[in-house]
Amino acid sequence: AVFSDYAFISLGANLPGTDGNPADTIKAVLPQLQALSDSALLISPLYTSDSRDCPPGSPLYSNAVVGLLPRFDETPQSLLAKMQQLEAEYGRVRNGVINEARTLDLDLLVFRSETSTTPALILPHPRAHERRFVLEPWQAIAGAAFCLQDKTLAQWLLLCKDPALQRLL
Repeated sequence: AVFSDYAFISLGANLPGTDGNPADTIKAVLPQLQALSDSALLISPLYTSDSRDCPPGSPLYSNAVVGLLPRFDETPQSLLAKMQQLEAEYGRVRNGVINEARTLDLDLLVFRSETSTTPALILPHPRAHERRFVLEPWQAIAGAAFCLQDKTLAQWLLLCKDPALQRLL
């Protein structure tokens, strides 16, 4: 398969969940994401990042990106619904506070080469290219030459103003 056949999902967490610390939560959800893929998941390293645009005092985030090969009958909307169900299973509570701390956050970055501009889903993700915590792990699995909109991931990283990430072992 080629990367244009994939859906890429950003994973983030900054509150402990039932599986332990945020990094443990990200690792715990991987088998459920694997179950949605027609081939082995592409899994980035785990990174730690500062909470960006979050309420004051928000804890650091653990972040990763996975690539999955959506099933033949999967749509961006059906995958998004499954991702939101997983967030709820892992204790995500939505209180309406922008960028509040969370046990698990799954963002659909791209779904094949499809675009969407509905209120529920914008594809490609409208802020993915601005966030080092998305770009760096994404580049680790898709490569520097993967194109997002009109630039490669490497080009977006050069333009990104976010602080450096710490890679978790």
